[in-house]
Amino acid sequence: MDSSLIAAIDIGAATVVTLVGVFAIAAALALYLIVIASILKDVSFNVGTVLIGVRSIAAQTAPLGPVLRDVVNDIRGIDDDLHAVLGTAAPRRHARR
Repeated sequence: MDSSLIAAIDIGAATVVTLVGVFAIAAALALYLIVIASILKDVSFNVGTVLIGVRSIAAQTAPLGPVLRDVVNDIRGIDDDLHAVLGTAAPRRHARR
């Protein structure tokens, strides 16, 4: 390089050290942000997996009430049929809500 160009720039040692420090800090911050983004990606995947599992459990347990009502109605029908076969009167049932 031409010595007149270097003399015209006139960058001191303190300026060079400051610029190197700024670039080092910027690089460290960028690296930390990349690591945090990677961790958040993994956490997001895990949360999504758990959410799918919870929704699946909720969907499988939701129809429990109507299914139990059908089972109770079937058992009452069987009870009535057995009393009819045996010729005995079926006991009175109170209506439940």
